[in-house]
Amino acid sequence: MEAREVAKVGIVGAGRQGARIAFRCALKGKQVRLYDASQAALERAAELHRELLAARVADGRLTPEQADEVLNRLPACASLEECVAAADLVIEAVPEKLELKRQVFSDLDRLAPAHVLLATNSSSIPSSRIAVVARYPERVFNINFSDPSDDDDLLVELMCGAHTSEATPAAAERFVRSLGMVPIVTRREIMGFSFNRIWRAIKREALHLVDDGYSDFEDIDRAWMMEFRTPFGPFGLMDWIGLDVVRDIERQYYLDSGDERDKPPKILDDLIAAGRLGVKSGRGFYTYPNPAYKDPAWLRKGRTLNRKGAKKGGTTDEHR
Repeated sequence: MEAREVAKVGIVGAGRQGARIAFRCALKGKQVRLYDASQAALERAAELHRELLAARVADGRLTPEQADEVLNRLPACASLEECVAAADLVIEAVPEKLELKRQVFSDLDRLAPAHVLLATNSSSIPSSRIAVVARYPERVFNINFSDPSDDDDLLVELMCGAHTSEATPAAAERFVRSLGMVPIVTRREIMGFSFNRIWRAIKREALHLVDDGYSDFEDIDRAWMMEFRTPFGPFGLMDWIGLDVVRDIERQYYLDSGDERDKPPKILDDLIAAGRLGVKSGRGFYTYPNPAYKDPAWLRKGRTLNRKGAKKGGTTDEHR
């Protein structure tokens, strides 16, 4: 397959991640087509795009005219066919469920011209398991973003399999660099990439320490934040990702290994059943938009303010 420069990008899935990938692409001059079977998801994505652009205008990173130009490069599509017809690259960003991804890729493989690169944003499933439904598996690869809407978040993981053509990785790396981001390449296909497997090991151990009653999630986050000087810990990051997404990823590892220690812990199921999905629902391990870990006093287990402004000692309990 001939390597092509990527100027036009189709994004399939307008959830939290798909909407942010679309935004980054448009911000860096790509012509984007965004599709989702849910009109509500497309409307939420459009609202997010307006918010992200308004913030950049407010702090001087963009002029109002530049913001309008970015927005004009972010149209929503009424059909999957419209999304992929003129694309150089299509990125799938639907939930972490293998059969769903296979269905999407079966449609993409049928609708997208043969030269169009097809990428899955899956953070756990190797593209070879999805490409089995494709007539042209040589154009299929993994690409995984963290938060592409954050100017300071530059990490993008890439991974190709034995099915991928030699030209595809080079085109993928050029695309990532054209977004002002840094490609981190996993050279041999493995479930979860390389860096994501490191994060997954941390996440898995943290969840089981809390679920098995060994530790409090706040103390784990405190220790992490103090030791590595980060603005949040593993549980704060899981809230940002979405606890339903975390559960779906853990489930993929469990389905792959059959190891009971890979099974999503009960604490995730309980929080999700209670509607506590993290940042997107306003409550997960913490309560948003002002999670306890943003309070310097919380980090030191000092006196903090509860939501009504009354002082109290020890850890906050509003999120329990």
